[in-house]
Amino acid sequence: MLIQPDIWGLSPAHCQVVLHPQSPRQLSKPVAEAAQEATDTLVVYYAGHGLIEPRTGELHLAVGDSDWMSVHDTAAPYDWIRRSIEQSPAARKIAVIDCCYSARAFGVQSSAASSALEVEGTYVLAAAAENAVAIAPPGDPYTAFTGELIKLISNGIPEGREFIDLDTVYKKLRLELGIKGRPEPHRLCRNNLGTAPFIRNVAYEPLPTPSRPSWRTWRASQPTTTDASTDATQSEPYVRLASLRNLLDQLIQQLSPAQSLADTLQTVTDGVVAGLGYELAALNLVRPDGDLVVAAFSGNEAAEALITGRVGSRTSWERRLSMGQAWGDLRFIPHTEGWILDDDDVPQWYTDGPMPQFADQWHPSDRLFAPLYSVGSKGWQDLIGVISVDRPRNGRHPGAWGREALQMYAAHASVAIANAQLRANMKRALARLEREQQALRASEVSFREAFEYAPSGMAVTELHGEQPGRVIRTNEALCHMLGRSPTEMRHYTFSDLVHPEERHLLQNTPTKGGRAKLRLTHRDGTHVWVSLRNSIIPDNTSAPDHLLVHVHDIEEPNWHRSPDTAHLT
Repeated sequence: MLIQPDIWGLSPAHCQVVLHPQSPRQLSKPVAEAAQEATDTLVVYYAGHGLIEPRTGELHLAVGDSDWMSVHDTAAPYDWIRRSIEQSPAARKIAVIDCCYSARAFGVQSSAASSALEVEGTYVLAAAAENAVAIAPPGDPYTAFTGELIKLISNGIPEGREFIDLDTVYKKLRLELGIKGRPEPHRLCRNNLGTAPFIRNVAYEPLPTPSRPSWRTWRASQPTTTDASTDATQSEPYVRLASLRNLLDQLIQQLSPAQSLADTLQTVTDGVVAGLGYELAALNLVRPDGDLVVAAFSGNEAAEALITGRVGSRTSWERRLSMGQAWGDLRFIPHTEGWILDDDDVPQWYTDGPMPQFADQWHPSDRLFAPLYSVGSKGWQDLIGVISVDRPRNGRHPGAWGREALQMYAAHASVAIANAQLRANMKRALARLEREQQALRASEVSFREAFEYAPSGMAVTELHGEQPGRVIRTNEALCHMLGRSPTEMRHYTFSDLVHPEERHLLQNTPTKGGRAKLRLTHRDGTHVWVSLRNSIIPDNTSAPDHLLVHVHDIEEPNWHRSPDTAHLT
């Protein structure tokens, strides 16, 4: 992909693929040679199996001849790759390791970990933690990590910058993989290489679209189409309602149907910070396994980097949503009750602040959650996520209007997220269907070639329909055996080709796996002794519509071709 002009434009001569190396040297030598030739940027990408050397705990990269019982002398030590990268004259060095235990490229759980690959101007992206396995989802052509990376490079980031840096790649991969409950990637960076441009953003649009306003230019206080200040009959609640309506209109305009699920989640949290008066907002999304992952965060980059992608158990979240005070659909847990949650497994961002001086002043340990539900056809509700907010700008607990605003916003966000999940599921289903259709087409081609060039006779006949047994298709071997052309064969049923004395044998032969020995009629009137076997060809609805008949000549002394068959017994 990196040789494509709209992504990186790398010359094919500078892109070397080492496919299925059999020995450690076959893997390490091309890396060492490329490392010495690179002058500007060196990228090393390994996708395969990772093995651990039991004595040292070091990461080894598997090759064709690797044996997990003898890792030390059958797999390539990652240290070989590290040294080649370290000695390269390239100004920027990037290593992407997609294998089990790949974070061991950073070091093996020791104080010396930082020196394992801390080469100046180096960025290492690992697909799994040092004690975690990387996975390849069943039916997918790539591993989970590589598949998401290819998707990111191919689709780009809508409304993103012209170039995508490595830190953005890492954050997007961590978010997407975390949402799907798959192993999270890890990174190691030196000299701020993570913020340098890495690949072109294929979704980049140079000019902003006027119909897509940004949260950065919108505030809840911006005037609506009605100038409330010039009309003395308009009360403050009406002005606030107009602001809420404006906020929801902005949310709808922001949530383009073309947005990915990750972009939709980020838009929702950005809207909370921009329009509802909170400095911090996080969105915790329910994963397929029921646990909740921090899928989006707004208001503080340090907090975003710390907790985005981290997971809290469903049990801990259910506990939170049953504590404290119910403000309609919201759940408020005051600091006097929430202290028991400080040590549970839900990712949290602690903020400092003054102790409350009056009853409704916000405490740094207060918690306010807005559950997100999808509604089924029978009215049942299923939790799909939770918006958590912190640090209201006025320093107070939200009043009746603020609670209603957050509640209405959460309801609209639930619909947007459910729709984005539906689109994502549809895309995955369409991709899976396309893979299945490609496999079916390949299977049909293989069947056609096996059928046409089989050394023995084969025929496809109707199993049901108006004319059961009608010959639909025959191969060359059967036509040659009976001296008839394919066109002529299609004028008969298979029973028409059987000697009259053996037609009862054909009728009594089971359609599935049935076998029989009988005579078929040659075009010149003679008969050929054959052994046939039946098998069913199901159609797309799994109904057995066609019968595949395998026909074999029976050699002497049972094979006869004579006009006079009365003497045969």
